[in-house]
Amino acid sequence: MRRALGGLAVLACLAGVAGSGPPPGPAASGTGPGRAAAAGDYWTADRMRRAAEADDLGALRRLDAAAARPATGRLAAPAPVRRAATWTSRGGVARAVGRVFFTLRGRDYSCTGVAVPSANRSTVVTAGHCVNAGPGRYARNWVFVPGYAAGRRPYGTWRARSLAAPSGWVRGGRLQDDVGYAVVAPLGGRRLTDVVGGLPIAFDRPRGAYVWAFGYPAAAPNGGRRALYCRGAVRQDPYRSGAQGLACSMGQGASGGPWLASFSTTGRTGAVYAVTSFTYRGMGGVVWAPYLGRTAATLFAAVQRR
Repeated sequence: MRRALGGLAVLACLAGVAGSGPPPGPAASGTGPGRAAAAGDYWTADRMRRAAEADDLGALRRLDAAAARPATGRLAAPAPVRRAATWTSRGGVARAVGRVFFTLRGRDYSCTGVAVPSANRSTVVTAGHCVNAGPGRYARNWVFVPGYAAGRRPYGTWRARSLAAPSGWVRGGRLQDDVGYAVVAPLGGRRLTDVVGGLPIAFDRPRGAYVWAFGYPAAAPNGGRRALYCRGAVRQDPYRSGAQGLACSMGQGASGGPWLASFSTTGRTGAVYAVTSFTYRGMGGVVWAPYLGRTAATLFAAVQRR
């Protein structure tokens, strides 16, 4: 189910563009250690299965941005993959990318997230609407399951102790600020990236990269069971939003999934260049993502110290 407000669908079980002007700070999170413990108990296998069907968090919103540019990058670009395919390789992606589960406005949802190296060794990057209603409250029962595959949780279930999104998203639902972070509590005495590693996040990268995008779309036939991927050259938004697009069939559930630039096909790693966000109605087969610029970088610097 989606709510209509223009021609653009933010995909929840899907993120925006870095803002301009003075970087807004994070709004206080409603998540703490006590809630983190409760979140782990809340997410049974059955709840996770049903959350995969909850594909609505989004509003259809109107955006505006520029003209396509060719792919750039130091690695040879393989043939594009537009119809999302199952990711079967091991390596960094298989460990660091996972499913996000949370409760918002009384309903259970799923998104995608990725562990990134940080000072606290505990930070996950996802879409802003996967942590906060935008505008509105922060999510409850928020957990990250790296490497999720058909109900298996090979690296455990990591409970958020802190959530953050730019104030432009938290206070006004500004799609250009739709990026979110979670700091997860230790599990078994170990921190997240000590267990799964992480994919480095890259800010202010040149536009028009060749990327590999990953996510857990909730729609049939995948049903959020396994990570899927697309790859190709990024295009610029013709409606002047500042967002970047990728020809890819992924939909709800892929929100917050990383787009990796400078991807290594040997180590299966790359730099997080963007996170999946929205689709335009009438422009099927293209997903859009925020440009990770100054706002996203400033917030990350604050979050990783938590």
